[in-house]
Amino acid sequence: MKPTTPALHVLALSLLVACCALALPADAQDRLVALIDDGSVILRSPTGEVLVSLNPDRALIPASVVKIPLAQVALTTLGEDFRFETHFYRNNDGDLLIRGLGDPFLVSEEIGRITDTLAEQGLERVRRLILDDSGFEPNPDLPLEQNSSQPYAARSSALAVNFNTVNLAWTSERRLISGESQTPLTPLARELGARLSPGDDQRINLGEDPVAGLQQAAQLFRLFLEESGITVQDPQFYRETVTDEWALLYRHFNSRSLRDNLDGLLRYSNNFIANQVFLTLGAQESGYPATVEASRAVLQQQLSALYGENFGRDPQSLLMVEGSGLSRAQRSSAAGMMRILEVFMPYAELLPETNGVLRKSGTLTGVYNYAGYIPGPDGLYPFVILTNQAVNNRAQIQRLLRSLVEEN
Repeated sequence: MKPTTPALHVLALSLLVACCALALPADAQDRLVALIDDGSVILRSPTGEVLVSLNPDRALIPASVVKIPLAQVALTTLGEDFRFETHFYRNNDGDLLIRGLGDPFLVSEEIGRITDTLAEQGLERVRRLILDDSGFEPNPDLPLEQNSSQPYAARSSALAVNFNTVNLAWTSERRLISGESQTPLTPLARELGARLSPGDDQRINLGEDPVAGLQQAAQLFRLFLEESGITVQDPQFYRETVTDEWALLYRHFNSRSLRDNLDGLLRYSNNFIANQVFLTLGAQESGYPATVEASRAVLQQQLSALYGENFGRDPQSLLMVEGSGLSRAQRSSAAGMMRILEVFMPYAELLPETNGVLRKSGTLTGVYNYAGYIPGPDGLYPFVILTNQAVNNRAQIQRLLRSLVEEN
């Protein structure tokens, strides 16, 4: 016979008592068990003592908290000073080819630096501006929010500008303008804006069609080239792959380090940056074009090297197949995520701070998770809250854990 809900709570409470250091008062234990239907919780002291442990080995959907192990693997594999690159080539016909290699922060300010550098190197005229996005495999098998215009749903690309999004705004007279002073309004941005009703400022992604993102990149580079005094003769859009006829003109290293990129990834839970970093892991190991298969292999290899043979493959610890957390096939236990947090602690400040707690959230339908660190008088207390249930109780659970830290 299936146990009743009160019986399940009694069972869960017995597990809590058996697994933890009995740090919670009895009433707090009751409240914690009542808040968790299908989930797990761990809290540890700065010295590693287990203060709370409920269902630590239960495999649950982690959602965006997997961005923490992705960041840890990237730091371990690439190094925090790693810089993303974009290459520029010329041919005998006076064309300029831009080959993207997955830079997630190829933003307007960076493009301005690039075109100024090209001008300083003597470039005055470009016949055709050509874009090469072959650095990533076509249509990588990565989860996307389908039919969403939200910026977090932007498509990955080896060559994308401003996170593969366009930022639009309107004046009080309802005239369309760029939502960023540093970004000129491109013809494509005007076209997109004409489809929308004037209203609130908004950043939209460029959809699932890779050509739209490349068109925006071409138009934005053309405007910045001309602003730097470099004439682009042919305004048409060209997409080709670099061959032996091209000579490398300039190898650009982004001014932002990997650590800076990860700050943006974790602070804003940016899925575009996560996928760019994920694919770059594979490319740095196996070469370009980057593939999902190679990236998964590197991710699992590095997780296994850090945490044990099956880590990254075993749902009871951590099962990762991509870096954004959108895949519902991924799994993590609270114990597995806690092992990540223990190693990630030197980079704790990369996590967003909310009401004094450093934490990464993970949210999907029926998934409400937190992982991070609660500052205490004697250091950081790593904690994991994984709940796959209809009701979002993670904030209340975190308050219980924080009260324990403050009273400890």
